[in-house]
Amino acid sequence: MATLVFAKQFLDDFAKLEPTVRQKVRELPDKFEHATESGVHLEKLNNQKDPRVRTIRVDLYWRGVVVRLGEGRYALLRVMGHDDATDWATRQKFGVNPVTGIVEILDVPTVEKHVDALIGSTAAAPVAADALFAERRDRDFTNLGVDSALIPVLRKLSSEDELLSIASYLPDAQADAVLALTGDRSTDEIWQEIQEAYEVKPGERVDPDDVDTALQRPASKAEFVVTTTDTELLELLAGDFEAWRTFLHPTQRALAERPVYNGPARITGGAGTGKTVVLIHRARFLAQRLVDAGEPGRVLVATYTRSLATNLERTLRTFCSAEQLRRVHVTTVDALAQQVLSSGAVRLRPASSDELLEIAADAATMSGLDALGVDHRFLIAEWEQIVLARRINTLPDYAKTPRPGRGKRLTRPERKEVWSAIERLTADLATRKRATYVQLASLAAEQLEQRDAGLYTHAIIDEAQDLHPTQWRLLRAAVRSGPNDLFIAGDAHQRIYDHRVSLSSLGIETRGRSRRLKINYRTSQSILTLAQGILRGQTVDDLDGGIDTDAGYRSAFDGPGPTIERFLTPGEEAEHVTGVIQGWLDEGVSPSAIGVVARTRNQLLPAQQALTAREIAWSDLDATNPAGVRVSTMHSAKGLEFARLAVIGVNADALPLGIAVTPEADDKLQHDFDVLRERCLLYVACTRARDTLIVTGSGPASPLLPAG
Repeated sequence: MATLVFAKQFLDDFAKLEPTVRQKVRELPDKFEHATESGVHLEKLNNQKDPRVRTIRVDLYWRGVVVRLGEGRYALLRVMGHDDATDWATRQKFGVNPVTGIVEILDVPTVEKHVDALIGSTAAAPVAADALFAERRDRDFTNLGVDSALIPVLRKLSSEDELLSIASYLPDAQADAVLALTGDRSTDEIWQEIQEAYEVKPGERVDPDDVDTALQRPASKAEFVVTTTDTELLELLAGDFEAWRTFLHPTQRALAERPVYNGPARITGGAGTGKTVVLIHRARFLAQRLVDAGEPGRVLVATYTRSLATNLERTLRTFCSAEQLRRVHVTTVDALAQQVLSSGAVRLRPASSDELLEIAADAATMSGLDALGVDHRFLIAEWEQIVLARRINTLPDYAKTPRPGRGKRLTRPERKEVWSAIERLTADLATRKRATYVQLASLAAEQLEQRDAGLYTHAIIDEAQDLHPTQWRLLRAAVRSGPNDLFIAGDAHQRIYDHRVSLSSLGIETRGRSRRLKINYRTSQSILTLAQGILRGQTVDDLDGGIDTDAGYRSAFDGPGPTIERFLTPGEEAEHVTGVIQGWLDEGVSPSAIGVVARTRNQLLPAQQALTAREIAWSDLDATNPAGVRVSTMHSAKGLEFARLAVIGVNADALPLGIAVTPEADDKLQHDFDVLRERCLLYVACTRARDTLIVTGSGPASPLLPAG
């Protein structure tokens, strides 16, 4: 058979088609391979950028977009409605980048259209002195693999925000190069970074006519798949695209499949940058190494919540072999602690949040903490963030220990009173045979530290930003120090729990083994821009004492802009949201691809009632077998994604939520951190949306929403 190349966009289109249309698409390869004999016409187009591009009929409405690469060699690029296919096909240029050697599809007219829309004019004009690339020469672009046709278009831009809004229309390597050129680094420095990320060998000469070699590059494999046998073709078009969707960007693959990290390694990056995908590939990679070596070890895959652990395990099962899965243990850090402690003589059960608040309130009252101007929430935070985090066991140690991150100053006598309250709190928990999850992690860590060897050979850790120092000590104790011991992913922009940590302070040193991912594969650029506005101007750490930024963070695609709408009452809001959801369902969107999230469960009630009244099936994300539209709190939605999403109840009295924020008069530093955490929660909620986002509320709007 002919060699067939499929673009990722084609497979994404194919996955959305009705079964009857899919079957007709499956017949395309044979049709255009034998076009002359069968009479099937590969239609030429007027005014096209690439004369090799053709369209081919699927049925009366659908057409495929094809590019002929040579004798018996074709690439299927898209499958679209007739007019859309013709319009798209005329704008595309398919080829091998002469600098990076990557197979790319470039659409210069679309980039130019969006740039002109941004600046409000299509008229040619000289480059202004304050233009974004005023200091860059044309050869700075072309030396980095940027197509020369893009240069006059890019020179119209005046800000990085404008560039980010059109970056998703550029091939990945070209977008990375252009974004890097906005800084003050030399082209040599940028080229070294591109060489590493896209695995271009130093001094390598690229043949732009050698498509076969170009398709073997990792960056090309992330965007194109090649079939050379009928079996491969049938498997690809069978409708199971999970393996294809787990293909990695070259930067991600280099991180996931690096043979050796000489110690803990860390990846950071904003929402949707594929940190979790890298993690599961790393888990599979390490599991296969254990299988190949015939060693008895296991790979721990740990995260913060049960729902995230369930999703990780489900994903691993889709592309790991049975042998690999036997070497992997997916769990939460809390479950790991209870597993370690299960053999102990004294069984402690986790205390619920309400129970802990009740015990802490009693302890604070009996110890007279109200005279210090603090309450039970301060007591819990002091206990968890200072005493447990720093392993303080005595009053003398507490009296002299630093209290970083705590805005309320305490004199030595005041510390004595707080310590008395902490002793009451812990004694009451012990009497009830209860312990907090943070306590359980501390006890489990102590038990493991007394052993000679860890429980696992490697540990893969997701959602690092939400883990407490005691939980980190547990994870550190679960794996013996050495090469490939800990592989960590996190993003402090998504910290939604009151845990702060510096990894190096806990003996987990990742310097020199840290990378930041910049491309968002989940959320459109329009939605990402709104989400970034929620955190704009905020200082966010990098999980190791430094400052993280969103510089260069962009989406791989764009889509409709999000909408923000206000209503007089929650009932009116719920009716509107339900009507929008009904419209999405009428468009053919799967109910399970639609989400409704709010800050609290009470805020979800009007929407749940309105959905029920319209006979739209819905279920809570925490349900055993969820069905219909997914309804959830913002916390429970962490780690998930929806094609269409409604974030509701974004009101002044809910975000920030009063009971979740320390009064500013009590502790200014903690108050500011609490508000930042609420901002992060709204950011996380909005970045669950992939294609469409609506943000609604009733009454005064939340001050956390970006201005304008």
